[in-house]
Amino acid sequence: MRVVHQFAPPMSAMIASLPGVTSAAHIPLESRWDLPTDTDVLFVVYGEADAHSAVPLPRPAGWPGSVKLVQIASAGLDGYPDWLFDAPLVACASGTTARPIAEYALAAMLSHAKRLPEFTLKPGDPWPERQALMDRPLGTLEGRTLGLLGLGQIARQVARFAAAFGMKIIATRHSDAPSPDADVTLVPLKELAARSDHLVIAAPIGDSTRGLIGAEFLGAMKAEAHIVNVARGAIIDDDALRAEFDKGRLWATLDVTEPEPLPAGHWLIGHPRARVTPHLSWSSSETPRRIFERLAENIRRFQAGEALLGAVKG
Repeated sequence: MRVVHQFAPPMSAMIASLPGVTSAAHIPLESRWDLPTDTDVLFVVYGEADAHSAVPLPRPAGWPGSVKLVQIASAGLDGYPDWLFDAPLVACASGTTARPIAEYALAAMLSHAKRLPEFTLKPGDPWPERQALMDRPLGTLEGRTLGLLGLGQIARQVARFAAAFGMKIIATRHSDAPSPDADVTLVPLKELAARSDHLVIAAPIGDSTRGLIGAEFLGAMKAEAHIVNVARGAIIDDDALRAEFDKGRLWATLDVTEPEPLPAGHWLIGHPRARVTPHLSWSSSETPRRIFERLAENIRRFQAGEALLGAVKG
């Protein structure tokens, strides 16, 4: 089985060592989307440079040719060229970064509740008076309501962590399927807005979610509610969010934005009610290993005629 990938050349040796793989080669960066059609497996990832290209990625001549499986190295599918999904089998890396992203979400909620940015001393800061802390004690996650927009693997991992802190957990999901976890209660979207003390956005981007967190939703939230977005920036209507901030309402920790990256001087950067991080919640020393293991397992499953993990098509 022949594999071609979009990663650095050293990845070739790792892939070539997998059972059943006869050869592995990388595509040079300058021609990374000039995908070959005479290989069996393609291992691809959508990069930041691709996201800012003004020219649509051209369909390779004869695509998909003899390509049997496309393994995508990310959980999200937005941004990839439509023609990529014409391959017979397509799988993504859903779930491989669920734990680090969930850890990020919990860290954001804890940092907000404990007001760490406010109380982290800087050179020249006076030592706070104890009475000030007595008058305005730190917050807690215990007993607070966590709202989840989406209930995929990331959201479910957030729920497991949150349950350990004694949070009440509610969620809204696109499908009508029952909640897969006893600790998570499914509620309508309006109830999600009204009840959430912390709202973690972990839904995929699409027609039904683009701009979903808009003026109506945000206006229905508690004044001191905290939003954590680890999904896609376009799910939140930034103008509506800014309007709420201007009223002295809501807080947000945003690991994703629209556009991404934000241009210099964008109003969100440094806003007193927002903390913006550069789309790094997925980052972990374990992430590359888990993504490579997903490729290896799906190659094995393909050869054995078994269902793929993270199957998107086929």
